[in-house]
Amino acid sequence: MKKATLIVISIIYIASIVIISIFGMKAKVFEEVIPVSKIECLNETDENVQVVEKDGKKRIKIQFTEAGKVDTLTGTMIQLLWRVSPDNATNKKVRFVYDTNAPVEFVQDEQGNELGLVLFKDICYIEVHIASTDGTSAGVDVILWAY
Repeated sequence: MKKATLIVISIIYIASIVIISIFGMKAKVFEEVIPVSKIECLNETDENVQVVEKDGKKRIKIQFTEAGKVDTLTGTMIQLLWRVSPDNATNKKVRFVYDTNAPVEFVQDEQGNELGLVLFKDICYIEVHIASTDGTSAGVDVILWAY
């Protein structure tokens, strides 16, 4: 190699070190994924539902009057309310894990998303786990009781 080529390469090398040390190397994350860290149940006592917290689990009780019907959305039902933390989590969808043999039905929309509306077909006591769908282990246990 010629001396002139080596001098140009060394000048560019030294200049790049100086420029990086002054401005720094800044990395930008374009599609940052923020995982769910916590899910909490927001249901509270009202005129139809009694909510009691015991042993770290919410117990939601409702008087059973008649079997819930999906087509008319009538009968004995509970609307589960939840909050996903942090508020800027990338995927806020949840799924409900429960005993599928229990006499309850979870209402879904046209896309198959569970809405948290639980219709009771008979008197029962069921534990439901509200879990994140983003791959984290975030979730909360809730007990539903139609008596």
